[in-house]
Amino acid sequence: HADQPWCRKMTTPAPDSTAFWVGTFVYIALGILACGISACLGTTRVLKGQVGLTTTLLTISTICMWMMWAMTWLMQWHPIIRPEREDDH
Repeated sequence: HADQPWCRKMTTPAPDSTAFWVGTFVYIALGILACGISACLGTTRVLKGQVGLTTTLLTISTICMWMMWAMTWLMQWHPIIRPEREDDH
């Protein structure tokens, strides 16, 4: 049965995780930048007295967005092209 298309294994080159780490550091930088901007705006009338709440909101939002991006990226990193049978039938 090795001649069946569903029995053949596909070989793919070893994936590189550099893009994942670059994307992670981009999210870290954007989160720090957003918190810095909110801290600067907190000294004005716009966010008076809400700096702690705004920083917490931005931090949690950045982490949630990074988690969604990371899950999507990781699912596409090792895609299952088609199911592979493990038995010898």
